[in-house]
Amino acid sequence: MSSRTHQLTMDFLLLLVTFFWGATFTIVKSAISEVDVFAFLTLRFAVAFGIMVILFHKKIWPIHAPTLRAGILLGIFLFAAFAFQTCGLTMTTATNSAFITGLNVVMVPILLLIFMRRAPAPLAVVGVLLASCGLYFLIGGVPSQWNQGDLLVFVCAVWVAVHIILTGYYAPKLDTLALATWQVGTMAAISLGFSLWSGTLTIDLSSLVWRAIGITAVFATVFAFAVQTHAQRFTPPTRTALIFTGEPLFGALTAHWYGGEPLLLEQHLIGGGLIFLGMVIAEIRPGFWKRVYLS
Repeated sequence: MSSRTHQLTMDFLLLLVTFFWGATFTIVKSAISEVDVFAFLTLRFAVAFGIMVILFHKKIWPIHAPTLRAGILLGIFLFAAFAFQTCGLTMTTATNSAFITGLNVVMVPILLLIFMRRAPAPLAVVGVLLASCGLYFLIGGVPSQWNQGDLLVFVCAVWVAVHIILTGYYAPKLDTLALATWQVGTMAAISLGFSLWSGTLTIDLSSLVWRAIGITAVFATVFAFAVQTHAQRFTPPTRTALIFTGEPLFGALTAHWYGGEPLLLEQHLIGGGLIFLGMVIAEIRPGFWKRVYLS
């Protein structure tokens, strides 16, 4: 497999991760209407961690201290992102949550430039700008009056951006499956602490909530974070964030089809098209333009 084909494969897998995350917005919103947020997160991440320990036990034993430390750090930021997003979902729409979370695509290159002095590639900047415009059209503009839920989801977007950057830093240096496992285990432990502190932990749940836990644990956690951590060995943080802008598109479509939220066909087509165009442009290598000019 050529390096270009391998990179495209990693990007496709990241897009598939994005699909699972976007498709579960409505599922999570329905579940947390019946159960406390931290109880839900505890069970989701505990189930996911158990699966990962079984699948990747040869990767995590014996424990490699630097991988464990990095996994704990990533888990802390990832827990913060999930906690703020899930709490925000109790007070805002799944569509708004998807849009605001998608703003991390703008935050990643800005944070990289400020803290790591790394400027994104020019075509990546163009892709980010197009995707940002696509987000605007997709959701029907920035919410005119932000409520508390919207603000909580905005904080989530900041932590998502930090997590993407840190994953891009650690993934090329450490075993990615062990790294993903320890970060999910950290999220399970922190969630358990919060749910015990609030006295909300329970396993007496409806079948709807258990289905949501199973779906999010397997597809949106085990698969998603194993793939993301591995793919970021090869995919720069800015491009990763750009691919993740597909999450609001999948979130908006799912919220419409299964959650009954309104879908405005024209603006969603424009928004989704701009996001897709941004991804395509970011994938084009600089030499492409020279070849086109000389052909």
